[in-house]
Amino acid sequence: MDPIQKLFLDSICAYSTKTGAAGGLVDVGPEYQKALAEEITKLQRLYSGGDLSSFPEFKFPEPKFDEVSSK
Repeated sequence: MDPIQKLFLDSICAYSTKTGAAGGLVDVGPEYQKALAEEITKLQRLYSGGDLSSFPEFKFPEPKFDEVSSK
């Protein structure tokens, strides 16, 4: 294996183990947390609140058809 590829794969594996141990993002500082909270607040204001951490549920009711009489 190429030494550059090995370094790249090693760094990916190290990041993966760090995120698994931390339970999420790694190396995020208070600035990032503050910016994230501000953006979430903006989106909630723009889209009238709601839970932004889950995918929305769509409900499509069955259409009502009129009976057609045959002549």
